[in-house]
Amino acid sequence: MSIHPVAFVGAGPGAEDLITLRGLHALEEADLVLYAGSLVNPGLLDRCKPGCRRRDSAPMNLEEQVGLMSEAALAGERVVRLHTGDPAMYGAINEQIRGLAEKGVASCVVPGVSSVFAAAAALGCELTAPDVSQSVVLTRTPGRTPMPEGENAAAFARTGALLAFFLSTGKIDVLMQDLMREGGLAPDTPAAVVYRASWPDERILRGTVSDIARKVEEAGFGRQALIFVGRALAAGGGVSRLYGADFSHGYRNRLPTEAFDGRCALYAFTDKGLSRAREIAAGLGLPCTIHSTRPGGDGVEHTPGERLDEALARKWGDFDAHIFIGAAGIAVRKIAPFLRDKTSDPAVLNCSESGAHVISLTSGHLGGANRLARRVARITGGQAVVSTATDVNGLPAFDEVAAQEHARILNAEAIRPLNAALLAGEPITFCGPRAVFERHFGALSQIVHADRPEAVATARAVLWDVEGALPDGVEHLDITSKAYVLGIGCRRGVEPLELRFITEGHLSDLGLRPENIAAVASCDLKADEPAILELVEKWHVPARFYDAATLDAVPVPTPSDKVREKIGTRSVSEAAALLGAGYAPDVTAQPHLYAPKAAFGDVTLALARLPHVKAAPKRGGLVVVGLGSGAPGHLTPETEAALRGCDVVAGYVHYVDFIRHRIHGKAVIENGMRGEVERCRAALEAAAAGKDVCMVCSGDPGILAMAGLLYELRDREEAFSNVPIRVLPGITAANIAAASLGAPLQNGFSLVSLSDLLVPADEVRANLRAVAASALPVALYNPAGRKRRHLLSEALGIFREARGENVPCAYVRDAGRPEESKWMGRLADFPADEVDMSTLVLVGGPRTVLRGGAMYEARGYVEKYLEK
Repeated sequence: MSIHPVAFVGAGPGAEDLITLRGLHALEEADLVLYAGSLVNPGLLDRCKPGCRRRDSAPMNLEEQVGLMSEAALAGERVVRLHTGDPAMYGAINEQIRGLAEKGVASCVVPGVSSVFAAAAALGCELTAPDVSQSVVLTRTPGRTPMPEGENAAAFARTGALLAFFLSTGKIDVLMQDLMREGGLAPDTPAAVVYRASWPDERILRGTVSDIARKVEEAGFGRQALIFVGRALAAGGGVSRLYGADFSHGYRNRLPTEAFDGRCALYAFTDKGLSRAREIAAGLGLPCTIHSTRPGGDGVEHTPGERLDEALARKWGDFDAHIFIGAAGIAVRKIAPFLRDKTSDPAVLNCSESGAHVISLTSGHLGGANRLARRVARITGGQAVVSTATDVNGLPAFDEVAAQEHARILNAEAIRPLNAALLAGEPITFCGPRAVFERHFGALSQIVHADRPEAVATARAVLWDVEGALPDGVEHLDITSKAYVLGIGCRRGVEPLELRFITEGHLSDLGLRPENIAAVASCDLKADEPAILELVEKWHVPARFYDAATLDAVPVPTPSDKVREKIGTRSVSEAAALLGAGYAPDVTAQPHLYAPKAAFGDVTLALARLPHVKAAPKRGGLVVVGLGSGAPGHLTPETEAALRGCDVVAGYVHYVDFIRHRIHGKAVIENGMRGEVERCRAALEAAAAGKDVCMVCSGDPGILAMAGLLYELRDREEAFSNVPIRVLPGITAANIAAASLGAPLQNGFSLVSLSDLLVPADEVRANLRAVAASALPVALYNPAGRKRRHLLSEALGIFREARGENVPCAYVRDAGRPEESKWMGRLADFPADEVDMSTLVLVGGPRTVLRGGAMYEARGYVEKYLEK
């Protein structure tokens, strides 16, 4: 008969799935399991085979335990001694192993997961932090089992190692005092206690050696808790070289402080400089063009010295970075005539021929010169020379953070004062995504987080993708994640899910997310492409479409004659992206492609970056905005920014009420109905006096609102002739009402106002007869007031005569507002008495369907694709 060795198995810290496979296998084969009942998870015993004897060791002394195990082993049974954690840590196994040996029974040990490592996992930290502590001491305080001479907590503390204390919670107050008094630890040394690590009732306390004992007492922790003390517990320790970008592959481009994506031009003036330029271009792995004043062979543009200025002037805007190899003075003199502004200038670097120094000259943050300098220095083995004050002081400049996060700054003039406040140590509030805050500012006590602008209590703030009004007098930097325009070219009928997977995968490859997209652009032939329309609806961004002639006028890096043969333009995705980002023939600083055309089967994608916005010199101006229904969700980011940045708000009093909570402290020009001319003239007067005025309208400002009147007054009155007027789109009532009803405007629609206050009634009647004769649905604005109802009655009669009694129709009252109500049915049953000035009436056409509580138009897809 064979005698199996007794297996001392580590059960792990508590969780059933933290026992090792080897330990679990031994447990499943055991005939007898002797376990530490007060510590081992009873769920593990359920893995024992039927008939296995299970005995709790808690009431047994050593002799009884050894006797039970040896008797079973000598009888040929498999015996497992199940310990908590790892048997090697305070497991008291030595005396058991000796006792078994005396009875002729061998032993083996199966390691387990120690509670110290489960606790470290719960803390979410590394116990060995580079440059802080590379040693861990696992120890305990003396109790009934004394500590050997020389092994005391104070002595270990003086080494600076991370200390982990077992079996010591009951004396934690004495221990902490000893660590400070005898061990020399500062009162703010981080400390943590983990109770029952990996168990369902696991709890964690964090503090310092000066307050952790009080917290443990208040929490009532007794046994089964581990104590950790040491600087390694704090965030911000040293960085391991193991995964450093220079550890084994020097050209890695995943560090945020070295990330740069763009086209680079390199300039060399000697053979040695040319060799260095080749090395840098190869290491960067980016689109690079090398210019050399000496012939350089393949891959080098020979540019004689006397023509270098001309070449630089011609190509200055074609590159995201210019890198000069040689003396810094040459670079400074060459670039001086072309520098305009830090928000739009490309990055400029100077690298010595030896590669020992790489100097960031211009556009360190938004242009990425500082990051590129660090990356080039890694390639050359040199040192990056970065002089920006925030970098020198180890602070996360706000414009640098925006650049790293691929975001767009909407008021670049605020960069300098906000960064200056950061350098001065002044309190600043960050109001925006918590993840961005934690990633960049979580370790800075001077920057606090707020969930909404109204809660800001500091004199300066950063607003990032948030809505709401700041308290009076708060200087702020406005940042949005929406910084790119995605250009799309695709075949007709591409599956919506396929297009979404391709676009989102491409964005991910570029380090971007759908949240970074401000608009989608394509050719006008795709204006009804379901896949594109579904994509923009999913991403909540606008779609912009351009005709072939407009697209073909845009210079692009990868034109296609094949595309031009098919649709009349050499480019769709690239040209559309550039147009969406602001390309215009007469603009000096043109937008650049962030990512040129990439093909994915029948889909091509290109990305253009929207420029950062810097306010024009203060001379006053008027922005006309649409508030949609007035609901917060109907305000566009542009409208939000306009309201935030203006000096004066003007509008009909009822519309101003929608946004009054957002404009505290601003001057307001408001009046009631029929005060439009007076209101618009007052707004123009304020703008002419140098104020930034925001005129608010409901819906869209260019549809039956104030935009047209403002232009009329500017044309008629000399005093206003130089006032700049800018119109920002809003969501008009027809769109809001249509969304509430379903999709009744699928094939286009006509819009007619029934108000005859400004337009003669006969003209309104003529419009009604004309649109009634068409096949288009019609949206009737201003249908009826308390006294003015005759034109509604006439309009319904005109439509009954032209389209019949059974044509679907509907109304939506207070569209988009909490009190919204609606009706759908036949024209014959239309409840005209329920209509007022807050109602929009919609009369359908021959394609309109009323079914399932929704009103929609058949688009034609079924007839074309499904009923063949």
